[in-house]
Amino acid sequence: MDWGDLATVAPTALSSTIYATLQASFHWRIARHRSKARREPPPLGATPVVSILKPVAGVDDELASNLESFAHLDYPCYEIVFGVASREDPAVPVIQAFIAAHPEVRARLCLTDPTEALNPKVAQLLELTRRAEGSVLVISDANVRVRPDYLRSLLSILMRPGVGLVSSVVAGTGERTLGAVIENAQLGSFIAPGVVASAELAGRAISVGKSMAMRRLDLERVGGFESVASVLAEDDVLGQRFSARGYVVELCLDPIENRNTSCSLTRTLDRHTRWAKMRRALVPGCFAVEPFNSPLLVAWLTLLLSPTGLALELWLFAWVLQSLGTFLALRRLRPGCSNTMLVAAEPLRTLCWFFCWLNAYANRRVAWRGNAFTIGAGSELVAAEEPASLRSAAR
Repeated sequence: MDWGDLATVAPTALSSTIYATLQASFHWRIARHRSKARREPPPLGATPVVSILKPVAGVDDELASNLESFAHLDYPCYEIVFGVASREDPAVPVIQAFIAAHPEVRARLCLTDPTEALNPKVAQLLELTRRAEGSVLVISDANVRVRPDYLRSLLSILMRPGVGLVSSVVAGTGERTLGAVIENAQLGSFIAPGVVASAELAGRAISVGKSMAMRRLDLERVGGFESVASVLAEDDVLGQRFSARGYVVELCLDPIENRNTSCSLTRTLDRHTRWAKMRRALVPGCFAVEPFNSPLLVAWLTLLLSPTGLALELWLFAWVLQSLGTFLALRRLRPGCSNTMLVAAEPLRTLCWFFCWLNAYANRRVAWRGNAFTIGAGSELVAAEEPASLRSAAR
């Protein structure tokens, strides 16, 4: 092999090694967790009152069915506190119907003040926390669907000595449109393995705001939701604050469902561009080398720069490797679901993700829940006037 061939092979070889390491770490930790759970079901001694906080903005995909899953939790004492920023929110009738259909569930709907925090989700959480009665707070997004053992799984970890914050691994499910296919493939083949591998290899648990549990007292000790009122990545920054105070931040490896069924490709790109800008603001060094997590992307760039037979062979190898990795990761996260479309979409998902990554360097502006912001270091938010082209951006 001459120097030209070595220069062609090296980037894809390096990327493939990184990708295989991350995927192996993800599978090893999930397999170890499930093996241990089969041998020793997670103990749950104390059963403190849990307040499930649900900040809602608009009607998410299959909202009624998502809420229904929270009416059948295998836990003796919990309440659900819903929050909307406006009485005109279209989700209000859906929430009211859920409450009326389940008088056995302690649930209520609250109006929140969007001016309490720059981050609109945190503005809702501030009011929901005041209304909550439980000593344990669980944040759960409206597009989340869970199994009956959801609270038991979270609390079996939260009750371990030293643990202050627990968040769930997320699997996207329910795809019926191209946008939803790309969304759920991104969650399953990139986001979830990256979150798990980060905790395993780097010792840094990444808090995922779609589902988080913490004790109210511990939250107050780290500054409360007020301490993350002006950042976009309130979940990750909150996890950092817990870690800085000496608490252990953990992952619950029993996946929850993030229902994405009918979103458009534009909405998916908007959302993941926002997340890419957020990652860039939080860990700029790691974000800069993210493309090396995708051997297919690196092989594609190599083929464009050097359109040779060897480069084409590398692309085919990378395509097979990444498709296999996607298939195996989705099988772990989505047992019983058909993953054929998501695996087939891996080349398109890779290009979409790269588009979002590049766009994160174009500017620091994001639009979220009808608000326009500029993101600073650590995902600090500065309010900005929203240009007309961003007003339709999905939350």
